[in-house]
Amino acid sequence: MRSIIILLLGGLLLSNCGRWLTEKNPENTPTVNYEYFYKLVKENYSFFAKKEVKWDSLDQVYRPLVHDKMGNDSLYTIMSEMLFSLKDGHVNLYVNNDRSRNADWYLDYPANFNRGFVNRHYWGKDYQSSGALLNTWLPDSIGYVYYGSFRSSFSKSNLDYVLNRFANAKGLIIDVRENGGGSMRNAFRLAERFVAERTFMGTSQYKIGPGPNDFSTPDSIFVKPLVDYAARAEAAEKKKKKGKEPEEEEKEDEEEGEKEEEEKAPTTKPGKWMTADSTGMMLDKPVVVLINRHSYSATNFFSAFMSNIPNVTLIGDRSGGGGGVPVSFELPNGWKFRISVTRTYLPNGYNIEEGIEPDIYQSTGPEEELKGVDAIIERAKTFILEQDQAN
Repeated sequence: MRSIIILLLGGLLLSNCGRWLTEKNPENTPTVNYEYFYKLVKENYSFFAKKEVKWDSLDQVYRPLVHDKMGNDSLYTIMSEMLFSLKDGHVNLYVNNDRSRNADWYLDYPANFNRGFVNRHYWGKDYQSSGALLNTWLPDSIGYVYYGSFRSSFSKSNLDYVLNRFANAKGLIIDVRENGGGSMRNAFRLAERFVAERTFMGTSQYKIGPGPNDFSTPDSIFVKPLVDYAARAEAAEKKKKKGKEPEEEEKEDEEEGEKEEEEKAPTTKPGKWMTADSTGMMLDKPVVVLINRHSYSATNFFSAFMSNIPNVTLIGDRSGGGGGVPVSFELPNGWKFRISVTRTYLPNGYNIEEGIEPDIYQSTGPEEELKGVDAIIERAKTFILEQDQAN
């Protein structure tokens, strides 16, 4: 099932991607192009009810304005205004020299992130770039990772290095503010390092017919650990102790404990930082994911996945949304547009299209910068230290 979801989500959440759908050699006039446009959107867009948009009512307003003597600029304006009404960042109309867009989902909100300021005051000169994962130590033994785009890849060894680097940290901050999305494959590859077992993350449906309720049966989305160390440790423990006397078991346990203490290595017992086969996992120390309104698309999915994990806390502003996978269509005149054709729900039934709510709301901006701080990072640090003291 995971491979199916990755193929569905991962392949289509890249910029300017999707399938190009059209018939062969249709008549190329403004009225024909409009009719294709109107029908394709009506039959395939997945969030009319969610967005409370009445497409037929928009058609009644704009169709009378369409005629075969109109110019391309006027037709482009009409289609763009209709798509703008969907309030969806995954919806665009592409022409030779422009791309219509609705960016109100983040432009109408505080930025809550200043890359230049964070670079100077937190990353400094000593950060490391492990693939696309910028990582550094923050004061009080807290690990920090900034991931700026899910379009940018990282290798298994990159992620192994980063997580093992912070194996003895009090907690980890993963900053995905201003991450506009990219590949769902990278979202899965990152999330799988924070689950101890195969974990149910939600369900996804896609449009399968022209009717407003013509959706597929829900597909379950799971994230499973890269390696199930908990099961491996349990099996090894059973094998080791099988057929041995209690005194032998106790002696071996003591020797093993002394060896671990000497090496100061992360434990391989379930529920801890785990290091085995050079693979880093974090399962019970506090992990904080920082989000803002520009945490969109694949980043929105990642935030949704992480919100299901018990030791993960989201801090910042609500993510920007983008819970529908976009598919692209082509009109007879060669223009292309894309619209969302799926919908995804958390296990509690929440539709993630309009963003993921943080567990802790925190804003930051120029006022905080005058004091030399990013208040969202500082709130995350405080939270981790509080959790560390509580444990």
